[in-house]
Amino acid sequence: MSASDAEAVRTLACVTVKRRCTPRAFASRLTRGERDEAKRALLDRAMTAESKALRNAVLDVIAKIARWTVPQGEWNELLEFLGQCASSPETAHRALAFKLFESLTETIVSSLSHHFKTLAGLFANGLVDAHDEVRVSALRAVGALVANASGEPEEVAVIKSLVPHVLEAAKTAVSNEDEESASIVFEVLDALTESRTSALSGHVPAVVGFCIQVATAERELGTSARRRALDVLAYMARHKPKALTKSKLVEPMLAVLCPLCGEPKEAELAGEDDLEDEDEVHIQTVASQLIDILALKVPAKYVLPTVLSFAAANINNASNDRLRHAAVAVLGVVTEGCAEGVRAHASTIVPSVVGRLSDLNGPVRGAAAFTLGQFAEHLGLTLEDPDMHKQVLPSLFTALPVEQVKSVQERMMYAMDAWLEDVQDEVGVYVKPLLDIVLLALDSGAKRHVREMLLSALASATASSGDKVHPYLGELLPRLDRCLSLTADEELNVRARALEVLGMLISAEGGKEAMGPHVENAMQAGLSGFELDFAELREYAHGLFGEVAEALKEDFDRYLAVCAQKAFASLELDDGIMFDSEDEADREELDSDDDGDGDGMTDYMHEMVRVQAHLALAQTTIAALSINPEGAKELVNDSLSATIRCVLEDEDRDAVAASVEAAALLVNILKEHRGVDVSQHVIDLTAASLEILEGNTFCQVEDGYDSEEGDEEGDEDEDEDVEAGLVVIEAVAELLPALAMYMGETFATHFVPHFNALMKRTEENHTETERSLCYATLVEVVRAVGAPAAGCAVVALPRCLRDVASLDVGLRRNSIYCIGILAQIGGASAIDFHGAIAEALAPMTRADRESDGGVRDNAVGAIARLLQVIDGGHARENASALLDVVLNALPLRNDLEEGPDVYHWLASTITENPTSLADAAMTRIVGILAEVVTDGALAPIDTSRILGIALSRAEDQRVRATLSSLPAQSQDAIRRAGA
Repeated sequence: MSASDAEAVRTLACVTVKRRCTPRAFASRLTRGERDEAKRALLDRAMTAESKALRNAVLDVIAKIARWTVPQGEWNELLEFLGQCASSPETAHRALAFKLFESLTETIVSSLSHHFKTLAGLFANGLVDAHDEVRVSALRAVGALVANASGEPEEVAVIKSLVPHVLEAAKTAVSNEDEESASIVFEVLDALTESRTSALSGHVPAVVGFCIQVATAERELGTSARRRALDVLAYMARHKPKALTKSKLVEPMLAVLCPLCGEPKEAELAGEDDLEDEDEVHIQTVASQLIDILALKVPAKYVLPTVLSFAAANINNASNDRLRHAAVAVLGVVTEGCAEGVRAHASTIVPSVVGRLSDLNGPVRGAAAFTLGQFAEHLGLTLEDPDMHKQVLPSLFTALPVEQVKSVQERMMYAMDAWLEDVQDEVGVYVKPLLDIVLLALDSGAKRHVREMLLSALASATASSGDKVHPYLGELLPRLDRCLSLTADEELNVRARALEVLGMLISAEGGKEAMGPHVENAMQAGLSGFELDFAELREYAHGLFGEVAEALKEDFDRYLAVCAQKAFASLELDDGIMFDSEDEADREELDSDDDGDGDGMTDYMHEMVRVQAHLALAQTTIAALSINPEGAKELVNDSLSATIRCVLEDEDRDAVAASVEAAALLVNILKEHRGVDVSQHVIDLTAASLEILEGNTFCQVEDGYDSEEGDEEGDEDEDEDVEAGLVVIEAVAELLPALAMYMGETFATHFVPHFNALMKRTEENHTETERSLCYATLVEVVRAVGAPAAGCAVVALPRCLRDVASLDVGLRRNSIYCIGILAQIGGASAIDFHGAIAEALAPMTRADRESDGGVRDNAVGAIARLLQVIDGGHARENASALLDVVLNALPLRNDLEEGPDVYHWLASTITENPTSLADAAMTRIVGILAEVVTDGALAPIDTSRILGIALSRAEDQRVRATLSSLPAQSQDAIRRAGA
């Protein structure tokens, strides 16, 4: 290390010493004097090393020997040397001190605890040193300290004291346009936010301020440093949203982030969370994702006003494409997290966004399409305004055929697909313009991804309104046949989507008749795809088989055996990949294609195949039951056994959820086939449901999702995607009511542990979505079981009453609906809550107190159920006032499913107990029921008929008098309905 003149030789000698030097060898082969001399020589060599490589090699040797000598007090000179160097007037010596400390940190940080206060002063000086080399070395040393600190209070205190100096060094780096130093700062901040968050206490505003400064330094710094700054903010938003809110930092962050959503980039806009190349994650995407996190984690009142203000100021900014783009995009980004607030402003927001579909700027048009798609996915606008689609879809159909930018086309198709799915019953008016676009794309050889997305949109439209597509089968089917003949690997996704369309055409209303001559060809097309061993063809073939089985029922006989065999074969598939994604050279070659859309071969995973196989197997089994219940016993047994096996063994939660949903479908049908003995399966399914509710199944543990454990430290410390994990709970929400319906009142004795598990999931440390789902599950079980489930009211009602004040619309709706059912069925168990129910829900029937129409209608329904059972106490005394509350809110116009129960109760009251009604109330009730019958769109036909009969045959003179005063049109409608 010293004798050779060749630097390479000296460097190699250091490497050799580091490798071979052990405590035993160091002590046994060298005398004490030689050991001391060796240590002095190492320190001298570190001071005089000619190159970075040699100096680093020497420092590695020092760190290795320090590992056992410093803790034993055998190298005190090392610490003295470090302090002397750090205080030296020589720049090189000061830099060396921090480089040496960085090397030592991994090995002896615990031995330096008594020196931390001294070290803190040295580090503080180094971080503000006038020379770049010293500051950079000090930053790296602090990063090493943070990464290796044990978390002892003394260490945390020292690190906390250094945070302001780190930020000062960072600001100096930014002002000097020193991206290397800025990147080191982010390594330190990453370590602090991820493992030493207590050291940031009191410094959060300063850290956020620095990150904002860097994120907006477009001219001074490159993309990498700016992205790192946003990453730090994203981590804090995800895990410490309360700290940001408490420090009043959310609004300043949004003020900076919103404009960044319009910064140009080459990658896609938003919604693509897993880009393979980190360099492709541009500032626009990272900023959008950060705003999305804030919208999901922080109460909307801290997010939405700033976003809406920014959007209103810039959505029509003709002079600045970036800001116009950002204004449109950010509305879509916050839609999921701030759904209620965005919905409340939809009447003004939607037209503004639709107007941007014709913008001269491509990214703005793309952002508009993306945002409209988000509206359809998360807002349920057609529930509040059934005609809302008329503002959106015609504009999309006008814009799409003339759009030239591929990425914008994709977003327009995404938006169109989402809105067509949301429109449901009225989708028929859009079938022809959609078909025109689809046929044009198929005939003109449009790019693969375009054909695939359009076929997906057509499948959605067909699912909602398939009979409207049937008149065009002569034009459509030959094109689908061409798609089904595709065999090139890169075209098989198009072929798979064609199978999806065929399935929807067959299962649609009238599909059995319209598609009857084509079913055989469709089935053969689905079966032939299995020979190509392509996951999507298997997936959509199973989907096709399920749709055909549902449509044909007893006529599915000839396909039973082969479809069941294919389903069971797919259920045995293990997850795997077709190509090794780590072999980048092969992967790039496989992913390359002429159109450069980057949509080549992808990982070949079987879980979605299993999903469709489970659902198709259920439909196949249901068809078998309709053909020959006795002969279907074995298939029923195998199908339900497949669900049990999947719940217990499958690691994929989507597959487990599908198997549970399949069992629910089957159990619902088995009520009609009591001769098929499934008693043991019902017991096993009940036990499997409990395993899921308690979070014990393999897929829940394997995915790290165990919401049953809760989150003791609050939402900001939750690192798992809890919402995604709820897919299995959603499936149980289908199965438990099916089991309850099958078993009837006897299910009450089995339901006790399930009820306890559901209630545990309604505690406040669980998400609004999960609590809402649990209430929805409970209410359906209670309805199925009836009076034996009355005891649930005592535990569930206080939680429901708590959650009627939630900011989440879905939770408010489900908790209110649950309150109504529990009040009605709960009997004596619910009496003590009647007054609290009335007090909580009466104000929620008014628009000035509750913005969501569905919630208002649920509150009306719940009070109506309460009025049917109250027989004493405070609520009984106020029954007349509560009836006025209900009548003031009728007829219902939002959640029409609440209507029949309310109207049937009122109709029975005027016919069976008219004396309980005052004259004014009777007159109002008759007028309301007459309006419902006359309108025709406010209630199902059966309900209108019941109301017409009640009104026509009522003997109370007050009813007759009121009817005679109605317009002739209303009287005629009532007579027709009651005939």
